Amino acid sequence: MTDDLVLVTGASGFIAKHIVLDAIRAGYRVRGTVRDVERKGAEVTAVLRAASVDASRFEPVPADLLQDTGWDEAAAGCRFVLHTASPFPQAQPRDKFGLVPAAKGGTLRVLEAAKAAGVERVVLTSSVASVFYGHPDRGERPFGEADFSNVESAEISPYAVSKTMAELAAWECLRGSATELATINPSLVFGPALDGTVGTSLRLLAMMMNKRLPMLPNVAFGIVDVRDVAAAHLAAMTEPAAKGRRFVVSSETRTLLDMAATVGRSRPAFAKRVTRRRLPSVLMKAAALISPSARMLATEIDRVKCLDTTPAVRILGLRMRSGDDAILSAADSLVTHGLV
Repeated sequence: MTDDLVLVTGASGFIAKHIVLDAIRAGYRVRGTVRDVERKGAEVTAVLRAASVDASRFEPVPADLLQDTGWDEAAAGCRFVLHTASPFPQAQPRDKFGLVPAAKGGTLRVLEAAKAAGVERVVLTSSVASVFYGHPDRGERPFGEADFSNVESAEISPYAVSKTMAELAAWECLRGSATELATINPSLVFGPALDGTVGTSLRLLAMMMNKRLPMLPNVAFGIVDVRDVAAAHLAAMTEPAAKGRRFVVSSETRTLLDMAATVGRSRPAFAKRVTRRRLPSVLMKAAALISPSARMLATEIDRVKCLDTTPAVRILGLRMRSGDDAILSAADSLVTHGLV
């Protein structure tokens, strides 16, 4: 057991709850920021108690990415900061830069507070969205830690813009500082939800399982299990060689139809419910002319991006779960929590 205190921002989120749980299991005390201490703080505490860990080692505190107040107090006395909080709305705004104020501004608030508090290292939850968008002529060369998305591209979503600009701002903010930085850049995150709070990827899977998507476009994504994403954060927090590195974290690449088929094949109760039909690419591209959400997917039709996860394996020691494990554990948790 250690007295080291770790700040986890956005502690009630899907990924963050796994991080909080793993950090306490590893012996740390955790302070977690939430916008509603009474409701969201109790939500995290309930998860910890259900997992039979010492919930008294978790302290919820109020802070909002859009507000200056609360961040200095949240970071005070912390050795490490794991910054997971970032907007990921179900509906993309029409303004390509519409999510930047919360993502970039919030990240800078957290990092300035970390510097002022003398935090040893910040681990930022970024995304592959900050790595590979806006490079249509890339070919088959893998995307890795040296790559950043092109925010000026017409083929980039507001979410990807926000993640890219937030991460670039983080590197600039801590350049030359005594506070170190590492980033975790996961692909689409599946795996088990610890309660009814789920990420965008699990909401997508729930829509497939609830027959709300009659057809799916021919789009492929890297996928990774949330338990591996949490492990990557904890490893990057303390591994000396992780300083100043970006870690692309992904297990394998699957199309949306492959994901649906995995559930239908392995969970017979959903065999007739999951989406099986492919959406013609021409219809997806037509929808992209009027819908920002459709535009986000349309740019990925018939493309497969290769990801270089070597640093995550070599430096962080990750042994990532299979795609089937990530997808099916996510599906099972959606059933457990009454979301399908």
